[in-house]
Amino acid sequence: MSLSKIVVSGKVIKAPEKRFTPSNNVAVTEFVIAVDSLPRQDAVAESTPVKVTTWRDLAERCAHELKKGDPVVVEGRLQINNFVTAEGQKRRDVEIDAGNVENLSTSVAKLAGAYAEEPSLAPMTATKSTSSESAAKSNGEDLASIFASDDEIPF
Repeated sequence: MSLSKIVVSGKVIKAPEKRFTPSNNVAVTEFVIAVDSLPRQDAVAESTPVKVTTWRDLAERCAHELKKGDPVVVEGRLQINNFVTAEGQKRRDVEIDAGNVENLSTSVAKLAGAYAEEPSLAPMTATKSTSSESAAKSNGEDLASIFASDDEIPF
């Protein structure tokens, strides 16, 4: 058994193009991302274009949500395609048959919005205390008195 799974991140450099298979009308969306490699000693970083193919619901979502310039993380199956150009040259390209695509530009925006709206991160305000809150306050006061003493280590 062999496994061909890859996870890469990059920027969309060719906007998604959606089409449908002729035989059974399944949605297919293709786009290209630029994947940057780490620079080697005395060299500059290289950017490799990688074609990404998505199917069905994921294809619909990618066609609707992605645009050129969006940072994405793509998870899927790696395929290496060999072909001959019109000039007779042998070529090879890399393609990912994607199982998951995450648009980082919308994820970061959603995450930032969630933090701004999350009540636990909002300033604390005075409210009517319940019996459990009173117990928590008294435990906090007990801990404060324990740690205020320099005589003994509390553990």
